[in-house]
Amino acid sequence: MTVDKLCLGIGHLLAKRLHDLGYTVYAGVLSKESPGAKVLQARQSDRLHVIKLDVTKDDDVQKALEYVNATGQGLWAIVNNAAINSPGEVELATVDQYRKCAEVNLYGMIRVIKTFLPMIRKSKGRIVNVSSVKGRYSWPCNSVYIVTKHGVETMSDSLRLEMKKFGVNVSVIEPGQFTEATSINGPEQMKRYKKEIDCMWEQASEDVRETYGRPYFDAIYQELEIINDRRLSADPVINAIEDSLINVSPKARYVIGGSFSVVDELAVLAKVYNFLPEFISDWIIEKMTGCGSLKR
Repeated sequence: MTVDKLCLGIGHLLAKRLHDLGYTVYAGVLSKESPGAKVLQARQSDRLHVIKLDVTKDDDVQKALEYVNATGQGLWAIVNNAAINSPGEVELATVDQYRKCAEVNLYGMIRVIKTFLPMIRKSKGRIVNVSSVKGRYSWPCNSVYIVTKHGVETMSDSLRLEMKKFGVNVSVIEPGQFTEATSINGPEQMKRYKKEIDCMWEQASEDVRETYGRPYFDAIYQELEIINDRRLSADPVINAIEDSLINVSPKARYVIGGSFSVVDELAVLAKVYNFLPEFISDWIIEKMTGCGSLKR
């Protein structure tokens, strides 16, 4: 089962890849009228099932379970990929932003896993959770998203240990700088970011407004626009997910470097972060982000 992050994101590409390889795919989409959903439906294949699946709704997830059960084919794997981002520093972001992001990225994932786990146990199959290299360390102005990915990491570790006795493998996919390869900063999401940043400013106290200034808030959005202007292939991420599904001995973690540079610094940092003392890792991240200055 693939759970689409966005209509033309990694979930969409993975559904097509697995279908092309001959597998039966249940592709969960937020709306069956979305462009990505229509592309999948246009294949008119009895091996590609497009299901409305809002992972934040118990009813949607339960109906998806009933649909899969009704086909009588069982289920080998779940790929949890649904995710949204939400910009803003801790002092600027609203509690509602944290809540909404967690409902999709973390609780939505848990909801899907708990619902389908009995089927996966019976097939001794796979659970694959798409996280991020930022689930391995912290990053300024992105904690709303990152706290959910830390949750994905720890939940996946617990589940991997718990499922060993049933012969179920659990893998975590940790993409590096692949924002440009997905739709997480697509047009609709950019509109949402703009509204959230406006909301942060409106709800900010006078002290916060005076300390940061409106240009600081606007710069958060402008940085996202710069990232959104570039495009990067998602193939390395799709390849890793495919391996986690069909390899006899899948890895517990797949760290996948991306970016337009020769070396993905974020992926490298994920591999060494836990070995560094905080004064060194803080220095590295400050140099990479400029978080020590009010000038963005």
